[in-house]
Amino acid sequence: MKIAVQLDDNKNIIGTVTTNELGAELQVKLFKDKGWTLVDSDPTFSIDNKYQWTVRESDNKLVHVSTGKTPDEETKDAITSLTQQNLDGKLTDAQVQSAITSLTKQNLQLTQDNVSFKSAITSLTQQIADLKTSNTSTETTTK
Repeated sequence: MKIAVQLDDNKNIIGTVTTNELGAELQVKLFKDKGWTLVDSDPTFSIDNKYQWTVRESDNKLVHVSTGKTPDEETKDAITSLTQQNLDGKLTDAQVQSAITSLTKQNLQLTQDNVSFKSAITSLTQQIADLKTSNTSTETTTK
């Protein structure tokens, strides 16, 4: 899914449109001159931690500010490093397995947190829509 993000002059994310792809595309079309750009969503991205993210210019991907890498790239690098250490005889098999398991659990938790957050936003949006519909219906019947 595509989302729209707004970047300031320092490439910090200062705005997001994550509701749906059509809304994101429209936002970019209307306000591209205001720093809005369309990117592929990342399951670990959340507007709550948008300050930790930016958009990599070379391929227009969401990346962590601290590393300049996507979460998948960070995981692959960590696994590569652990594998290399193992090949160099610095780690036992159990240490490598434990580290990989820990990384996998962290990625799963981030994904689950993001899904929960999106579900909560969807639920709140539906409640607001229902409330507006209810208020409109009440106003119509009282006139």
